[in-house]
Amino acid sequence: MLIHPSHQPAASQSLRAMGALFVLLLLVSLLPSLPGTRGVAHYLPLHMALETLAIVVAALTFGVVWSVRHERLPHNALLLACGFMGVGLLDFSHMLSYDGMPTFITPSSPEKAINFWLAARLLGALTLVTVAWLPWSTSASRRYALGLLATVLAVVAAVHGLILYAPDLLPRTFVPGQGLTPLKITFEYVLMALYLVAAALLLWHMRQERRFNAAGLFAAACAMAQSEFFFTRYTGVTDIYNLLGHFYKVLAYTYLYRATFVETVQQPYALLHSSQMQLQATLDALPDPMLELDDEGRHLDVRTGHTSSLVTPSNVMLGKTVQEIMPAADAAIAMAALAEARQTGFSRGRVIALQVPDGKRWFELSVARKNTLPGQSQRYVVISRDITQRLESNEAMRKLSQAVSQSPLPFVITDLQARIEFVNDAFLHTCEYTAAEVLGQNPRILQSGKTPPAVYRNMWAQLCQGKPWQGELTNRSKSGREFTESVLIYPVRNTEGVVTNYLAHKEDVTERKQAAARIQQLSHYDQLTGLPNRTLLGKHFQYAISQDSAMAVLWIDLDRFKDVNDSLGHNAGDLLLLEISQRLRSHLQNHDALSRHSGDDFVALLPHSDQSQAAKVCAKLLEVLARPMLVAGQEIFVTASIGIAIAPNDGEHLDALLKNAETAMYRVKEEGRNGYRFFTSEMQAHSARALALSNALKQAVHRGELHLVYQPQVLLRDGSVVGAEALLRWTHPQWGFVSPAEFIPLAEANGLIVPIGEWVLHTALCQLRAWLDAGLPMMTMAVNLSAVQFAQPGLPDMVGRMLAQTGVPPEGLELELTEAVAMKEPEIAAQKMQELRAQGIRLSIDDFGTGYSSLSYLKRFKINKLKIDQSFVRDISTDPDDQAIATAIVQMARSLGMSTIAEGVETAEQLAFLHARGCDEVQGYHFSRPLLPALFDSFVRDNLEQQAAKARQAHQEAEEFAI
Repeated sequence: MLIHPSHQPAASQSLRAMGALFVLLLLVSLLPSLPGTRGVAHYLPLHMALETLAIVVAALTFGVVWSVRHERLPHNALLLACGFMGVGLLDFSHMLSYDGMPTFITPSSPEKAINFWLAARLLGALTLVTVAWLPWSTSASRRYALGLLATVLAVVAAVHGLILYAPDLLPRTFVPGQGLTPLKITFEYVLMALYLVAAALLLWHMRQERRFNAAGLFAAACAMAQSEFFFTRYTGVTDIYNLLGHFYKVLAYTYLYRATFVETVQQPYALLHSSQMQLQATLDALPDPMLELDDEGRHLDVRTGHTSSLVTPSNVMLGKTVQEIMPAADAAIAMAALAEARQTGFSRGRVIALQVPDGKRWFELSVARKNTLPGQSQRYVVISRDITQRLESNEAMRKLSQAVSQSPLPFVITDLQARIEFVNDAFLHTCEYTAAEVLGQNPRILQSGKTPPAVYRNMWAQLCQGKPWQGELTNRSKSGREFTESVLIYPVRNTEGVVTNYLAHKEDVTERKQAAARIQQLSHYDQLTGLPNRTLLGKHFQYAISQDSAMAVLWIDLDRFKDVNDSLGHNAGDLLLLEISQRLRSHLQNHDALSRHSGDDFVALLPHSDQSQAAKVCAKLLEVLARPMLVAGQEIFVTASIGIAIAPNDGEHLDALLKNAETAMYRVKEEGRNGYRFFTSEMQAHSARALALSNALKQAVHRGELHLVYQPQVLLRDGSVVGAEALLRWTHPQWGFVSPAEFIPLAEANGLIVPIGEWVLHTALCQLRAWLDAGLPMMTMAVNLSAVQFAQPGLPDMVGRMLAQTGVPPEGLELELTEAVAMKEPEIAAQKMQELRAQGIRLSIDDFGTGYSSLSYLKRFKINKLKIDQSFVRDISTDPDDQAIATAIVQMARSLGMSTIAEGVETAEQLAFLHARGCDEVQGYHFSRPLLPALFDSFVRDNLEQQAAKARQAHQEAEEFAI
């Protein structure tokens, strides 16, 4: 069982003592009977001494309690004292009735003594049980004490009457010659049980906070129980057990007296001493001097914890008046305070300024008149409180109040019910109310309805927990102007830490938010279309992919959009982009994201979409874009190429998905535009190869990987070689032969076509010069010019320089241009062609008939030759359409003064048809594949020999005919 700490010291002592007594009891009980233990010599005097001592202790117990009964002791204390007063009286009668004592009213006998003994023991046991059972209250009155004492005395008197005058009514407890009766022994065991019950109850009390000396009463109950045990063991009234029983009883009474004395005398005095010590400590800890003065202002006592608060040391002040130690003005104030206290009993609030060791300090006097005994002079208690810091704080608060009032930021102070108690001028300026209109009102008068209710709920949840809250509120001024405020509200606590007010700092951030919104718009949205840019698109992607990994990414590129800018101007192009963005956005779902990536490229994110859903969206978008658009007064038809990448199969990150979707879009471009394609691994491999080729091509010229081959151009009239077309070839050490159809577009895309084109032109002219120097007849070297090359400024000058460097006459060079190059910017093209033709350089149109030619421009360009594309030649012997086209080209060229050449001639039938229609020149596998320079040289020389043989044969035939 746990003992409460408040009982711990006394309980420890009681338990140790009871343990020692119990050990003694066991030893005496276990030892065999010794000679002399059945009859103790001189037992009667010993018995009288022990009983007298017990009676005296019981009387002292009563006397101690009864002497302080006017202190309104607890019921239980008076019950204990009165009960054991009765026990003492019964013990006194027991002592007088003992065998061998003089006659006490009736003759003394063992049975008479036992009856008084049992009565005393029963009263003591019942008293202890009752005291332990009843609650320990503090409401006993004088009337209760007298009534209780009278009741106990009446009970004692009744017991005396019964034992002295009617003993026959009582059962036998002792039989001479036989000893104690069973009744007597049983009675002793009952008494023992009662004492143990009292001990158990008191032990339970020791588990609670201390209200009385339960440990002392517990020891008394335990000692009495052990005493009763001895009285069940004796066989003779003078044996050792009887003597020990009386001894234990005296010890029990001693513990009882000690418990009573501690509770009624020692404990109050200890509490009083503790209170005095605490009071003294409090007085010593007072930071303010406490003085005692008489009517004349003389110092009778001086107490202070800080001598620096006194004008002079305390021992010097004693016996001197305030006039003797203070300046006259301050002394007058002090005497006025004493006079006020004499009249009203107290005086407060008077302030004096004194020069103390710490410097000049201000003190506030609090004077109280003391209650004095008759005949004593009037005295006053004066507390001199140093208020220097308070005055300084008040001054600082005054300055702070002025600063808050004049602050450019609004300040608001409310009570706990959010009623406005203070506002500064900045608040009034912002809200446009007057102070009278807002004081006492709730700040909700400024609510605009634009702030979500959840913001207010969160604000009050924080403030009710004593925590500050910071956020933004959209409010409305008196005139209706809406503004956004950044608000910091925090609880204001008093010195005890209790929240008393709320203080709000506000700042109008309307312009700042508008500026931030503009910055947000500029940094996250396309300025032309208002669509998200790539940065914001990334945020949309991260959110969407966190919800569902399935997503389709569309790369939408407009077909031939540059033609619109070139023909109608950039303003018209911007209007077209704006119209296209609106069409795309209106035909996407709300959860889809559309971004203008750059130029005429758009990107759409389709969350939760698979291939079939993405295909449906693409088909719809192509249909929408195909509808005519009216821009700058002109009707424009637009198509688009769309590449599709599906997450997560085609990539888990946005960059990978965009790259793959763009790759798929370029495949659509290659296949003819105006469609959509899904990204495939084959495209990825193609893109990887294209990237590798593009990087390798940058070093191809320097590494000698490029070379030219030459395809003979043959005059149909007589079969002679009149020219060669220089064709570029690339042999890579790793990939081997790389097709021109594969690397030429790469060179055009990355700008390498310009230096490569110059190398081709220079190499071809050098080769022609070498052939001429080797004795070959004059021929025309045909060199292709790409659109990028033709667009380069200074092209005519560059060609002229190369002709001069190689020594090739201008008429030996023929530059081949495609229709697209010539018609892209006709005016500029005509100017460059004029400059080239002025130098004597021949010009031809390659792949004629595959584009959209303008005959008027063709006439202006003054082209020397038209090349019939091999797509018309391939089936020219069987396809009527190809025959008609080829025939038309030849006739048109002849009418415009141009010659024609057909490429891709591979069969005799093709050659015969072209010859019959009047085509001037041909080239193709029917005559020769493209040849290396040495082989071309041999081919030309063989052709010259054939032509010479034909000439000789013709000459012989002519001579024979003449003969």
